[in-house]
Amino acid sequence: MLSRARGPGAGAWWQLGGLLLLSLLVAGAVAGLGGASAGSIPLQMTAAPEPGPATIRFELPPATPEAAPWVVWVPRQAGRTMWIEAHGWRSPELSFYAPDPAEGLLPAGYSFELPRRWEGPITATLHPRLAASSAPAVRVLPLDQAARLERTAAVANTALYTGLLMLALMSLSLYAAARDRVFLTLATCTGVLAATLAALNGHLYTVPGLRMLAHLQSAGLWALVFVLLATWVRLIQQYVVADQPGLWVDRAGGVLFWALLAAAAACLVGAGLGVPGWFWHRLSGVAWLLTGVGSLAALVDAGRRRVAMAWLMAALLLVILAIAVLQQFQLLAAGPDPLLMRLFYQLGMVVFLTVSAMGLVQRISEYREQRDRDRLARADTERRMLREAARTDLVNTLQSRLRQVGQEEVAWTGFRVMADQLLPLLPVETLVVVAEGLHGGELLLVDPPAMKDEVAGQLRGQYLSLRRQAAGGIAMQQPVSAAREPCTQAMVPLKMRAPSWGALILRRRGTQGFAPDEMALASEFCRIAQMHVEQAVAAIKLRQSAELDALTGSLNRRSIDQWLTRSFLEADRDGQPLSVLFVDLDRFKAINDRYGHACGDHCLRAVAATLSASLGDGALFGRYGGEEFLAILPGHGGAAARQVGEELRAAVERQTLAWEGHVIRLTVSVGVATRRDGERVPGATIERADKALYASKRAGRNCVHVAPAVFT
Repeated sequence: MLSRARGPGAGAWWQLGGLLLLSLLVAGAVAGLGGASAGSIPLQMTAAPEPGPATIRFELPPATPEAAPWVVWVPRQAGRTMWIEAHGWRSPELSFYAPDPAEGLLPAGYSFELPRRWEGPITATLHPRLAASSAPAVRVLPLDQAARLERTAAVANTALYTGLLMLALMSLSLYAAARDRVFLTLATCTGVLAATLAALNGHLYTVPGLRMLAHLQSAGLWALVFVLLATWVRLIQQYVVADQPGLWVDRAGGVLFWALLAAAAACLVGAGLGVPGWFWHRLSGVAWLLTGVGSLAALVDAGRRRVAMAWLMAALLLVILAIAVLQQFQLLAAGPDPLLMRLFYQLGMVVFLTVSAMGLVQRISEYREQRDRDRLARADTERRMLREAARTDLVNTLQSRLRQVGQEEVAWTGFRVMADQLLPLLPVETLVVVAEGLHGGELLLVDPPAMKDEVAGQLRGQYLSLRRQAAGGIAMQQPVSAAREPCTQAMVPLKMRAPSWGALILRRRGTQGFAPDEMALASEFCRIAQMHVEQAVAAIKLRQSAELDALTGSLNRRSIDQWLTRSFLEADRDGQPLSVLFVDLDRFKAINDRYGHACGDHCLRAVAATLSASLGDGALFGRYGGEEFLAILPGHGGAAARQVGEELRAAVERQTLAWEGHVIRLTVSVGVATRRDGERVPGATIERADKALYASKRAGRNCVHVAPAVFT
């Protein structure tokens, strides 16, 4: 990560000047929105309770042929279709999510052209009404002034999106140069901000090729907001943590990041479930407020730790939060133009991200200096360079070799690879790896292998002392007596939970001990080898668990489907019969309702054990779903499969279960189907077996039915 900086450097001042110039230009364009409506007619707006319309009253001057038509201009906000009606006239409907192509790419509002014949007092109804805070932004303007207002807003929005695009490109270039993920996060946050602002402004739905996003309606919009907040949190987290991972900001930021992504996913899922859009709107407001306050606290903490530009970013964020709070609680009705404030609010977010980029650029020089010093330190000797390469080779070799062996061979193979990589770097006479209780077994690896019996005999008398030394967790060395000449023995403990223990034992001739860097190298190689061994064992167990049903211990649905496909191909290739049995536990719902789901789970485990024990060798058995089980019988035709089905049914019927003083008797219904000639996929056979199962159900349960098939 980037290191901490003491203050802004000289190289950042030109960027700051350019930022201020850009901000002034954009702010001037935005400020033009206020003057563009100088000729507007005063109006009164009366808002009905939600979700009713609003009534607007205004007075038009006498109509003249040369005068431009009047329009009612309404700022564009996320919502439903909008129209105006008055005196028997109704305007066309304009939609936020499906804008008219005639509105252009960057519309700022809805323009409703009024009939030319109208003059004097006019009372119109606005459907649907805007929030009360938006009332002052509704204007009655001549058509040419409305067009000027739209052009001015388009200029401001163009500057806004252009600034975001330039910032994203700069962030990507900085990432390519520095290879620091914080710049990639900044680019991602900038891109998501651009998409979110375009969605909130309604501009995203005017871009050709993106209009399909309108089908998501408000769900897509608020999901974008949650994603934006998530990337914002991750950016702040990476920025303020700097070279001090583990801070409260790091932990809290991680939790909030995943919570926001989960909210985005829930928003999309909730749209299909009929969750109203206002719920996500309000939730996003709360999430933004919490995210903003948390980010402000993180920046203040970073400022105290002298992270570059943290105080400036905190001040900018405080301004943004103030505007957001005012907008959230609709306190702008008597204040500035809401459209103007919204654009300044968006501009503030752009400026905030730009200052973030400047802070990162400020820190990158110190980061590079620190990186150069580290490189010089690592390049002190050629030996250290070779050891770095050996560590890489060790990791690569472990990853490659451990994927190819079974669980019982993982430990031996892993430490054998470690020994092969360590011996060229650390000359010794003997290398021994000894462990007890390593994944339930024992390990003794000796190099050279010809000395294994001799070393094993010597270790028998040292086990207690070695175990105590290994339990201490500290590498040590000591001189030992040998038959021929003095030796030095080093012991590196393996990190294992008691009562298990293990150690790497190194011996070299002479009284010269092992150097500290040699002991550190041996400890590191042991750690790497043991870590990869543990990961390989965990991966094997994970693969095994992925193939089995967690409740019954039989094959799960995914594994059954894979075996079905494989078995059908083999049967077609060899010309052998193959049958499938569907077994369903009768009246399982009644058992759950009467005795509870715990009893139901107990019954499923018992039935699965009985069915598995009753099947012969070569059969495959698993839980297909719920209380349904499936058995694959290679080499069984229809008659043989029916006999197996009867045996399974009888075995379950004979079974008696006790549950909390109750005696439970179970039965199963069985459906049998046999593969027909030419069937290379199991779909049709499965369907016939399923129909045969339901035939057993209709026949009163506790019986076996065979689907029509070619019996062999």
